[in-house]
Amino acid sequence: MTAILLVSGFSGFGLHTLLSIVRNFPHVYQNFVFVSVAEVDSGSFKGIAEMEALRASVTKNLMKYVKVTRQHGFPADYRTDVGTDVVDSATDLVERTVKEFPRSTVFTGKLVFRHEHPFQKILHNETANAIQRRLQWNGIATMILPIRVDI
Repeated sequence: MTAILLVSGFSGFGLHTLLSIVRNFPHVYQNFVFVSVAEVDSGSFKGIAEMEALRASVTKNLMKYVKVTRQHGFPADYRTDVGTDVVDSATDLVERTVKEFPRSTVFTGKLVFRHEHPFQKILHNETANAIQRRLQWNGIATMILPIRVDI
């Protein structure tokens, strides 16, 4: 079984998601693929060189996840794409990755607050939910893991 992890940048958020999978599903997922989209801001896009630098930055972060995962004894790889809409691009990229790894589950994380205020939904967008809805509609198992924030 392969765990496909949607991540953005190399951070504790993605590492927490990885560790949650290993802890909550011991011996189930033996292969990990990290997926990320380099989001192009069409308003500030300045050319091909900038887009290549953006892709290189995302690839560098994904390679960090792969390195950490392999250091812990798991096979790992990454997939990336560039797009102006994260939900569309991530959905397409995950669908291609699932074709490559048919026995897979898609994972992403979401901040969960003990005492949620209405403004937190505005500040912490619903990208994970939007991607999950599209992938599940297409028959792809997708799980959002909670990342607790106690403030």
